[in-house]
Amino acid sequence: MNPTLFAGLACIASAPGLKEPPPKPPSVEGEWSVESSLMGGKPDGLLEKNPIDKIVITTEKWVVVRGGIDSIGANLVLDPKQNPPHLDLNMPGGMGPGTKAIYKLDGDSLVVCYVTGGERPTKIESPPDSNVRMMTLKRLKK
Repeated sequence: MNPTLFAGLACIASAPGLKEPPPKPPSVEGEWSVESSLMGGKPDGLLEKNPIDKIVITTEKWVVVRGGIDSIGANLVLDPKQNPPHLDLNMPGGMGPGTKAIYKLDGDSLVVCYVTGGERPTKIESPPDSNVRMMTLKRLKK
């Protein structure tokens, strides 16, 4: 056998196989129902006062749907590399203060903690007597 051919075949035989691409990290994109809303560690009545049909999250928007009508939506910026991950909501055109939130995604459950117009919380919790709202969302199946 030709030595060059033999060396070429040996290289091909020992070449690593193609690897599967790494799995896509979990995404907050989708449609979500609001399971609960706490403020200061207690139910805040938000869902009873102003029911939410669903929240639609895309790569760039957070849209609340009430009574079948989409809100104008907030511009969404995610930073999943932070610990806990950061989620910022900013109204289009700079209307009002933005919301600096943190979140925890666990399968089809998304927990978001924030203080409207306030500082970003540091823990996924709504401590008693705090102004931290903690919303628990459940992914809607299509």
